[in-house]
Amino acid sequence: MKLNYKILFVLFIFISIPSFSMNSNRGLDGYEWQKIDARKNARLHSNMGNIYFDEKHYIGALKEYEIAYNLIPNSQESAVYLYNIGRCFMELKRYNLAKNAFNGAIEKDCINMTYYEAYAEACIKTKTHEAEIKKVMSDKENPYNRVIAGLIYYKTGKKGTAKAIFDEFVNKYPKMIITEDVKALLNKME
Repeated sequence: MKLNYKILFVLFIFISIPSFSMNSNRGLDGYEWQKIDARKNARLHSNMGNIYFDEKHYIGALKEYEIAYNLIPNSQESAVYLYNIGRCFMELKRYNLAKNAFNGAIEKDCINMTYYEAYAEACIKTKTHEAEIKKVMSDKENPYNRVIAGLIYYKTGKKGTAKAIFDEFVNKYPKMIITEDVKALLNKME
């Protein structure tokens, strides 16, 4: 008797399931496949990460930001996700990982002063700031390295050296977008 119920149940399932369509845009008859919007999902995960971060749940925030980044790793907005990943690592006292994340953010969006400030802070926390200054000051090709050096000097209390580097940067690169942020920092130093 139990076997008959099982057979009837299986037959009922097969009869009630609609047949699959061969149309590539449609799945089950009458239902359209929904495309996943990676950008929208990334923003949702980032917003969830912001909630976790505000509540000081840094591991949860980190996971949400990593999901957001992995959804759209090759976009400019992924720099924000890398920056947020770095902030989580800073709170978790994983300074080397934070430094790497901030560096990635700078590589994706080189005109955001906040990323440079966070990177300089991570260099100081990892006690690699002196080596970083030597490295960036020896590279004459990349003008953004001057911003990093100036910020490290500024954050380590060497404001005179920082001011000299920033003045030189402003005079040499007056039309760069980040120059306005450097000028604002110079005004704050006076």
